[in-house]
Amino acid sequence: MNEEELTDPGDDPAGNLLNNRRILYLIILIVGLFLVIVFAFLLLRGSEEEDNPSIVDTRVAAPVPTGVIIDVVSSSETMSVTLESPVSLQIGSQEFTVRAQAISADGTWVPAVQGEGTAVWVYGSIINYIIGLPDSEANQTLLEQLALGDEIVLTMRGEREFVFSFNNRSQVATTNRDIYAQNSPGITLVLVGNNQGAERLVVKGTYVVPEPESGQADNVFEIGEPAQLETAQITVNGATYLPDRPEAPPGFAFFLVDYQIQNTGLTALDTSQLQMSLLDSLGNTYALNAPASQLGNYPPLSGFLNSGQLASATIGYQIPVGLISPNLNWAVLQTSTGAQIQVTIPFNAGGSGAQGTAISLEAVNVSEDLTSLNLLGTVVNGSTQPLVIGEQNISLRTSDGSVYLLLSTNPAFPWSVAPGQTMQFAVSFQRPSTATSATFTVLNQQFELSNLR
Repeated sequence: MNEEELTDPGDDPAGNLLNNRRILYLIILIVGLFLVIVFAFLLLRGSEEEDNPSIVDTRVAAPVPTGVIIDVVSSSETMSVTLESPVSLQIGSQEFTVRAQAISADGTWVPAVQGEGTAVWVYGSIINYIIGLPDSEANQTLLEQLALGDEIVLTMRGEREFVFSFNNRSQVATTNRDIYAQNSPGITLVLVGNNQGAERLVVKGTYVVPEPESGQADNVFEIGEPAQLETAQITVNGATYLPDRPEAPPGFAFFLVDYQIQNTGLTALDTSQLQMSLLDSLGNTYALNAPASQLGNYPPLSGFLNSGQLASATIGYQIPVGLISPNLNWAVLQTSTGAQIQVTIPFNAGGSGAQGTAISLEAVNVSEDLTSLNLLGTVVNGSTQPLVIGEQNISLRTSDGSVYLLLSTNPAFPWSVAPGQTMQFAVSFQRPSTATSATFTVLNQQFELSNLR
């Protein structure tokens, strides 16, 4: 056997090293090409989302909380009256189901309308109701056929109807935020969708003050309903009952009324000529309380309002603790002319039934899509009187004063609990978008919820 036969080319170290390098370079080239394709796809997708303002970003920036911490609050008792949300919209013969949609944390509205016959309401727009409709050919035609004076009807959860009269339509830039202004009562319909260009169709409607029913005074209004008092347009946004404030005189509680007022006249309005009173269902009048007025969401009203100027204000009163009255009536009198309006505010401070009521919160969890907060609890009526709990007796709010939308409830309102009986309940609220804690209130019992994010 000669020397050449004993030599194997595969055993050459230099040859092996060269072959290994070639394989390594080939692998690197393949991986590099794959990464280039992936990055190009992501860049194109990101560019497409930026060009389309209607795309909703569903990425989760924070993990789902493992558990919500609940603390029972007994030192402060708060019950709030909140506004109803719209559930349906009628335009001519076309009816839309309305669902609420919250503004994102940065203050922008990213509308997500799914399917024909569905509309979205910007949660919190209660003076000028902002409604988004799918940008379809049928809806475009529907809005373009509206004639001056045609009615647009918005039905609320409590079955109240707000009627608006078609005013104007225009093509507005998609970046224009002026259309969302809450300056005067009305409705704004906006065509939204995934194919928006530089402009979109916007329709405006003016609020129509309803004619008084037979036998009903024409100056009696409800929460959220604009009331015209000569040149002042007044809308009560909500009311808060505070039975355990140290500033209150012994035996008294505070009752706060939040409202908006706009001068619709041509000259300045002297607000000192407006006398505001609080009365119960029997006609008893309760005293204005300056310290209570300082506890509200807005400052007390004072001075002059220029023509067209809009202001938000709070006024506070002292009422007896344990007052039993189905409603409280807030009256505003123009002292210079004698003209007056009255707003009916549902009131339930607990009464005799609530004194023996035990309320517990058993479970709280965040929905899988991170949009809602689900709460399970129990109400035990230990009194000798029937207990009735309505939607106005339940709220979820954060420390900044924000009140969150009640999405669903089981059983349906009103909750009726007979003496000595127990009732289990389940409610779902819009989840606070930025706050880590919130206060859940049922009647006069509060629960502090934390670890919401």
